[in-house]
Amino acid sequence: MSLANSPSEISSTRRAVARRLTEWGLDRLAEDVVLVINELLANVHEHAGGDGELTIELTNDRLTVKVGDNNRTPPALREQRSSAESGRGLLLVDVLTDHWETVITGAGKVVICTFRIGKKG
Repeated sequence: MSLANSPSEISSTRRAVARRLTEWGLDRLAEDVVLVINELLANVHEHAGGDGELTIELTNDRLTVKVGDNNRTPPALREQRSSAESGRGLLLVDVLTDHWETVITGAGKVVICTFRIGKKG
């Protein structure tokens, strides 16, 4: 999916992802995955001018979400203060995913998040 610099694009992308996860039988992951995608796309909008690329891949045991943009500065978890009005997005990504990382590319960066779809334990 290609993304444009528009909040309405983010909203329609969230709906499309939720539909795709339902088609794949992953309803139980939909809320977490959509929240993570929302946070990552908000970062693209805020820090990379809104132009980004979203890829979702399903394998036997995991769902992988990749959000790329043209900004080479990697996102970083911040120390949270109770009075902070922003900066919690990556904390949510960290808590809701099984793993996340940033890969710097020639064109910018890609944030890669994985969700285990098999049974935990």
